[in-house]
Amino acid sequence: MLRDPRIHEYDILAIQEPWRNPFVATTHHPAKRVFHLCCPAGSEAGPARVCFFINKRLDHKKWQFKEHSRDICSLTVEFGDDQQEEQNVIIHNVYNPARRSESDSTVLVDVRTILHDNQSSEQILLGDFNLHHPLWGGTGVRHIDPESADLLAIMEDFNLGSTLPPGTITYEERTSRTTIDLCLVTVGLVDRVVRSQVDRDLDHDSDHLPISTVIDMRIQQLDATPKRDWKRLDEAVYNKALKQALPPLRRPANKTALDTYVQEVVGAIRGAIDKAIPYSRPSDRIREGWSEECRAVLAEAKRLKRVHSQRHTGESWEAYRAARNHKARTIKKALRNAHREQVEQAAKSPEALWRLVKWAKTRENPAPVVTPAIQHPETQQEVTDPAKKADIFRDTFFPVPPEADLEDIRNAHYDDQVDMPPVTEKEVRDAIRAASPLKAPGPDGIINKALQAGLAQLATHLTRIFNQSLHLGYCPAHFRESTTVVLRKPGKDDYTAPKSYRPIALMNTTGKIMDAVIARRLSYLAETYHVLPPTHMGGRKMRSTEHALHAVTHKIYEAWSHNTGRVASLLLLDVSGAFDNVSHTRLLHDLRKRRVDEKTVKWIASFLSNRHTSIAIDGFQSTAYQINTGIPQGSPLSPILYLFYNADLIDECNQAPDAMSTGYIDDVGILAWGQTTEQTCETLGKTLKKAQRWASTHASVFAPNKFQLTHFTRSRKRINTEASIHTEWGEIRPEATCKYLGLTMDAKLHWKQHTEEIRRKATKTVNALSCLGGSNWGASLRDLRRIYEGTVLPQMMYACSVWSNASMKGKPYTKRMLNTLQSIQARAARVISGAYKATSRAALDVETFLLPIEQQIWKHNSHTVVHLLSSKNIAATSGFQTNTAQLTVADKTRRHISSWQKVYNDITSMRTKDFDRQEQIPCFLTPPWRQGPTTYIDATGEEARARHDKEHVKEDSLSIYTDGSGIEGEIGSAALCPLTQQARSVHMGSDTESTVYAAELQGISLALQIAQEYASRNGARRDVAIYTDNQAAVWSIAKAEGRSGAYILADIARQVRELQDNGRTVTVRWIPAHVGIPGNEAVDKAAKEATGWREDGRRSLPADAPPQLFTIRSTVKRWCSIQAERAWIAKW
Repeated sequence: MLRDPRIHEYDILAIQEPWRNPFVATTHHPAKRVFHLCCPAGSEAGPARVCFFINKRLDHKKWQFKEHSRDICSLTVEFGDDQQEEQNVIIHNVYNPARRSESDSTVLVDVRTILHDNQSSEQILLGDFNLHHPLWGGTGVRHIDPESADLLAIMEDFNLGSTLPPGTITYEERTSRTTIDLCLVTVGLVDRVVRSQVDRDLDHDSDHLPISTVIDMRIQQLDATPKRDWKRLDEAVYNKALKQALPPLRRPANKTALDTYVQEVVGAIRGAIDKAIPYSRPSDRIREGWSEECRAVLAEAKRLKRVHSQRHTGESWEAYRAARNHKARTIKKALRNAHREQVEQAAKSPEALWRLVKWAKTRENPAPVVTPAIQHPETQQEVTDPAKKADIFRDTFFPVPPEADLEDIRNAHYDDQVDMPPVTEKEVRDAIRAASPLKAPGPDGIINKALQAGLAQLATHLTRIFNQSLHLGYCPAHFRESTTVVLRKPGKDDYTAPKSYRPIALMNTTGKIMDAVIARRLSYLAETYHVLPPTHMGGRKMRSTEHALHAVTHKIYEAWSHNTGRVASLLLLDVSGAFDNVSHTRLLHDLRKRRVDEKTVKWIASFLSNRHTSIAIDGFQSTAYQINTGIPQGSPLSPILYLFYNADLIDECNQAPDAMSTGYIDDVGILAWGQTTEQTCETLGKTLKKAQRWASTHASVFAPNKFQLTHFTRSRKRINTEASIHTEWGEIRPEATCKYLGLTMDAKLHWKQHTEEIRRKATKTVNALSCLGGSNWGASLRDLRRIYEGTVLPQMMYACSVWSNASMKGKPYTKRMLNTLQSIQARAARVISGAYKATSRAALDVETFLLPIEQQIWKHNSHTVVHLLSSKNIAATSGFQTNTAQLTVADKTRRHISSWQKVYNDITSMRTKDFDRQEQIPCFLTPPWRQGPTTYIDATGEEARARHDKEHVKEDSLSIYTDGSGIEGEIGSAALCPLTQQARSVHMGSDTESTVYAAELQGISLALQIAQEYASRNGARRDVAIYTDNQAAVWSIAKAEGRSGAYILADIARQVRELQDNGRTVTVRWIPAHVGIPGNEAVDKAAKEATGWREDGRRSLPADAPPQLFTIRSTVKRWCSIQAERAWIAKW
């Protein structure tokens, strides 16, 4: 029925006994374009048995859904117009199950209560009552149900009358024809009923016939907001319109002029969007999977049902039953084929395929249509009006924070602040390119894709705006406007409480670009000048949750390994409304104290003050509120600002010699160790008092009811695991497990509970995988394998370097743990390959080429340790010290070894040569504003060669060719300058130590050495043009980030800076390989010969190694992967 286009004419559909969808918590909903689905939550007894479909053309503000139970739900509709006074009518949708005995429950008691509570409004009571009585069934009723007397009493007490004539048949099944579906209205609606009848045209072979009721009520329609079809962006038209509309470049001297300039630029972008991007035209007539064959079998089934309703013979019933079954099979097959075609079509595009994966993972819990009635926190009254809901959410999301104690900063003096240079166009371009193109826009409707498409013209204007904004210490008003979207927090029990929702600020994209620029500068300051606590690990480069978890678990193992066998206790704190209660004055002090320059601090002060936001809820958007509290959640700047804000908390909690604190944004854990739990609780109590002092000075409020305390020990009797912390809030009692950063930690670190959590989550994801392909349809084996490795495997492997080495009875993991994970992978492999259930796990791994779980864990753990080794200063905060990792045999027998130590010892026992000589990768190679060389990568090889031929002959150009080569297991690098006839080459070692990519970077460094020598001799040519045939190397130089080959990139940055200081320009260009460019061919041969290779087949001595040569991280990771595969093959 929901696929029938005629159903679109209806405003409200009330369904009883909807189809039980095995995949989602609601029901099947093929009419998403036209109807909202409002469905009660199920219960232990089963899923909901009533639901409403509400046409999207109705104004959200004029209706409100409420669930009472799985068998009763109500819809309040406000009707009226300018000539009529607005009134409410409440529609009650009821399913009354047939009673098999006197002990069976009835819903009529609840129905009476609901009708009584809403007597002030007109009401409609409808549904499947499963009751027979002559009043509605007519004179042909042979049996009167005893419970029908209760319904008669309800009708009499509340003046309800039936809209259908008595005897109207609403249920037909074989020879049974009865009236059990009713539509009852209060007396005030009787005269408004225009028509109420069974509509057989909408009958799609249900045993219950659809009842069509038309009531004379005017309900406000929703003005549909058109959406842009960004896929149809015409970049040529867009840039032409943008060029015509953009204002002249200028430097506004005051705040008003700056706001005007911003509005002119934003107006130009919006005008160009109007000309270049059409609105989308979604059709509500699309019937996915519906075919001509479906239409024909449906028509035939309807015809035979009409024949049977007239004749009531055995032959007519059999004919109709056969046609109905044939229709069901045909439609089911058509819909199945349509879904499979969609999957196969999506598999052709990586973006579409991953969108389909996201749908499959979230289909069980679809996003709700509207928020339920919200309970006012003070009056406890239920609020249904969207405007009033918005007011409640405003007070909840943006509360008046408690007064912060600012006495200690009244005469604060700040020294040694780090000056920041003006914003460069490079920073603006980098921020725009890094932004997600289709992310939801702010109030101005401009998405990042519009900025990216007009980057060439907009970058200069935005750079000028950002610099003037910093110069004036003023954040433009347009940047401080946002729309706050209300989202449900997942897994909450009560969604009538406003605290079960969280705000997300949709900010104007031009402002978010500046936020991103400032955030990157603050990140550079934090990492370069070490102004944040080292154990503050969230939202920072080169750190992850595994760093924080290793820091905690390493200390636990260290405590256990003490001669006297200590205990460790972990207290996890919770700050209520962490971002919402930020004191602006205190935050600005914290920024200044941690060396942020005054110009940036003043701009942040303006950024935080006098913000304006409107709250969007249920299709309603409130008027703009002025906000002067907290940090806006949704800005790229918010996380780093909060790190500065609660850095004092981490520092304060780290002062005790027998305690350590770790932070991950607003998640803070305090670990204490000692001889007894009484001692650790005393330490935690003292540390908690310091945390309370921090809270009083930072206007923050702890939520002690959400604190978690766990004592970690494997002692069975000696340790009192019931010891608690006594605080001013009361007693904090310990629990057997706690959840920190997504990892369930049990007191003995045996990880059974976490393994069970993995099983639950991963099984759910594997179930989603099964709807994306099978043995003969859907995504290919390769795509399904990629989806598995991108979704299920990360769920299983999350933090496995922490939990997979529990060291129980000398084994790294128990058989039960491995069996759990192996069964998940086997199930996924059957989906991927279409194999039979009886296929062995080992065979499944081979057929799908999936590493067995044991090798998968080893590979993941070794990669984690390799990452730790690539930044030893950061790894040290997690207890990672390579000089203490190797343990003697005696130590190993008496000590508890932490997870990373086990993995490290395992790897170094297999690879002793160069593991500790791995390259170090810093968080930043250069400051964000540093202008590197100009880089070019042309769209095609022909264009690149044409550009080379044009540039190469210029009199002021010094052309240098570079190459890196891998041959016979060795890596070489070379650079060649035809003009000066200089050539340089180096041997980078074997392919287990270096890569061709690193050799390409080394070749560019060699080219820069040639250029430096040329400049030192006062060479006349000022433009240094370096040519390489490796695009990855060009990209890395364009954006010198912390990645593999970082030490070479740092050297290149230094060389470029020296040449620029000498008045030279440096350009790095990509050229295609082996297309007859003489310099490129010659340097390719030189790079090969640097390895000792010779064209005649003889080997010679390789070239010298460069002054700096470290093992590349990617080669160590590749070696680890190879070792895992070899271990797998050895078991065959």
